[in-house]
Amino acid sequence: MTDINNFAQLYSELSLNPDLPTLAERCKLLTEILLDCKSLPQTQPVCRCLGAYLEEVKSGLTESMRDFQVVEFEDEAEQLRQKEWLLEDTETKCDYCRALNHVLLVSHFDRDMLPHLTGLLYDIAHSMAGDLIAPAQPWMTIHLPTQQR
Repeated sequence: MTDINNFAQLYSELSLNPDLPTLAERCKLLTEILLDCKSLPQTQPVCRCLGAYLEEVKSGLTESMRDFQVVEFEDEAEQLRQKEWLLEDTETKCDYCRALNHVLLVSHFDRDMLPHLTGLLYDIAHSMAGDLIAPAQPWMTIHLPTQQR
């Protein structure tokens, strides 16, 4: 079986090193496409593509969150955890998406479960994207005066 990381080379957009919000938008779009899939042969190509994007999100999160890693603890009991992030939820959502995508890609499951699995993946991916995509703020909008003749 081919490793998901090798699929990243197949998607030309990924070679341009898109930022996290762009990657999150693509993940949202791919999960929306998955909602329309009715069979395993339909889901597999989409899952392969989604897997490549999720891997890029995961590595982007790891890279961008290094500044937020907790390196010193006040209580020794807290030091038992291997890693601690101030923004850990987004990374966890990404891991959940990767796991569900893997299940859709390699597992044989009851056809009746497909809409539930893709729906769950859709919900988690959209929640993750919400963490990564900053909404446009009203104060950021520039209103130009209209020309009067």
